[in-house]
Amino acid sequence: MMGTINAHSQQSKQTIIFDTDIGNDIDDVLAMAMLYNYQKQEQVDLKAITISKANPVTVDYIHMLNTYYGLRDIAIGYIGETGPTPDSGLYMQQTLAYEENGKRLFLSTPERYKQVPEAYKLQRKVLAAAPDHSVTLIVVGFSTNMAKLLSSRPDEFSSLEGKELIQKKVISMYMMAGMFGKKPFPEYNVVKDVQAAQQVFKNWPTRIVVSGWEIGNALKFPADKLLSAFPQYWHHPIVNSYFHYMKMPYNRETWDLTVVLQAIEPHQNYFGSSISGTIMIDDDGMTRFSPTKGKHQILLLNPDHRERILNRLVETVTDK
Repeated sequence: MMGTINAHSQQSKQTIIFDTDIGNDIDDVLAMAMLYNYQKQEQVDLKAITISKANPVTVDYIHMLNTYYGLRDIAIGYIGETGPTPDSGLYMQQTLAYEENGKRLFLSTPERYKQVPEAYKLQRKVLAAAPDHSVTLIVVGFSTNMAKLLSSRPDEFSSLEGKELIQKKVISMYMMAGMFGKKPFPEYNVVKDVQAAQQVFKNWPTRIVVSGWEIGNALKFPADKLLSAFPQYWHHPIVNSYFHYMKMPYNRETWDLTVVLQAIEPHQNYFGSSISGTIMIDDDGMTRFSPTKGKHQILLLNPDHRERILNRLVETVTDK
């Protein structure tokens, strides 16, 4: 069943909070490149990047990317070292430590994680300062930070409980989560913190738009386009990290990129959507969509749109 995802007003820049488990997969990095380019084109106001991966290198890595793109003022929030996936991953430390002729190519500040606020606290700060019904949340990792925000108490930033603050300030939340295809399974972003996902999908007060695993799996990012856009290869942190993540050549799934594209350009109708319904999370992490009255929608992919979507993803990642 097809529904309609209402476009945000394009009269002003969207205010964005981006929550990521960067370091686990490389699609987060490509999604970050998209947001940086949208920011530089003044299509969005990226207020904060919050991290749901419990490894401190994530803060150093994102600060390096912010700096490389000339956007050092974007605030960073961190889940802390108690949370999902505390390993360092396959590309963050490797990119930060990359040297040529005995010199590091990229900025590294290993202790920076000690200087940033907890993720949900930064989210509360941004929401409290924003006009009512003006913030879009994009979540491409676990639901951990969202669950903390949802259950948060009044603080120095707002006298409102978390759920009330969300209701007052957030337009919609866009998530990469779950699997709604023909052969469903417990999807990574859900299964790494099932309890948080259950809490969020049960209690979140505003609309949630979800790009399931099957969407990004059907759209592989063409690595050759990345290499032709950045012929300096190892000197660009996005390509450097892409090289470190897996042995080249490979075309990675675009899971996180699809939800960023839909959040920022809903008016372009790259994807279809279900009617509004309810997403339920089983205790084993399985996701089920019921087309009953609710505030949840899942994205649908028309195979005829694949080339158009991939072309736009390449444009937004490379800014070419």
